Amino acid sequence: MRKKIFTLCIAAVMTAAVLLTGCSTTTPTATTTAAGAAATTTAATTTAAGAADTTAATKKFKVGITIQSLENSYWAGVFGDVETLLKEKGWDYTILACNDNSATQIQQIENFITDGVDLIMVHPSDPNAIEDYLKTARDSGIKVMCWDDKMTNTDLNWVLDNTELGYTIGKAAADFINENYSTDNKAHVAVMDYPQTPILLERENGILNALKENCDGKYTIVAQQPAIDAAAALSNMETILQADPDVKVVCSIGAGGDIGANQAFLTKYDNKIPADVGIFSADATQQQLESIVNGEASRASVGFEGSNLKTATAVVDLYEKLLTGVKFDDQNLFRPLLTINKDNAAEYLADYK
Repeated sequence: MRKKIFTLCIAAVMTAAVLLTGCSTTTPTATTTAAGAAATTTAATTTAAGAADTTAATKKFKVGITIQSLENSYWAGVFGDVETLLKEKGWDYTILACNDNSATQIQQIENFITDGVDLIMVHPSDPNAIEDYLKTARDSGIKVMCWDDKMTNTDLNWVLDNTELGYTIGKAAADFINENYSTDNKAHVAVMDYPQTPILLERENGILNALKENCDGKYTIVAQQPAIDAAAALSNMETILQADPDVKVVCSIGAGGDIGANQAFLTKYDNKIPADVGIFSADATQQQLESIVNGEASRASVGFEGSNLKTATAVVDLYEKLLTGVKFDDQNLFRPLLTINKDNAAEYLADYK
């Protein structure tokens, strides 16, 4: 049987390269949705015939996926599991990182169209830059799904309320500040952000609003630095601590900022994290949950489906629904928010084992 392999374009600076390839040599198998993933697809309804195409269990589809980056631990983890699930189905697939470059992403989308994929999923570097190209894809009969942005030329947008997500992160940080600091002993706070991406700016604003509303007068923001990956966050956090050694609270828009800041704190405190040091973030990756369980600086992380595998299972389930004619009540399908801390981290960490 002919085998077709696609190799990812992943930045050479990655410390651990993730190679995701697609082949069509395996027999497709039915995939059972992991517990908890179903919550993300409750808005789906079947076609007028009352059910999806009955050939779904045996048909092989071709999927093209382009995301901002695979250097981020969240994306690398989720799409490692997406790869595994697509392999089990026997689907052809290509998973590419555009390295947050819209021109690169446009070229990737054009190549997917030329290659005749059945579905394109985008995690946009610049949503406005790719709208027309996604329209061309849909005009060609290709299903289009967007992860994270409310786009126009798509069949489905899988989105978060990023302002609410940021607020949830900030509220967890505010509760911690209220427990450990006061108007006479203010927390020095650093924010790991990424304002060049609109949805992440929304997330950052949510964090700032929550701090203002819930612990006003008990904190001072001393630094706001971009950190989409752990390496950048570690470097930035080391610089922040050199400038202000009293920084003890960090709010991060994602896993990278959390992981990098945690490493900086572990180094600063020789692996003995004081009770008044805390990091609050999004994504709830395995590494973040391990840090919470181990009593490191990471105190809480807001996740979505609960683990990389549950997220991957949910997104592949959405691919299959789109490809087999399932209709959705709304173009925008919102994901759930789930705060994971010392009280429940071990439970969700078990999903990674």
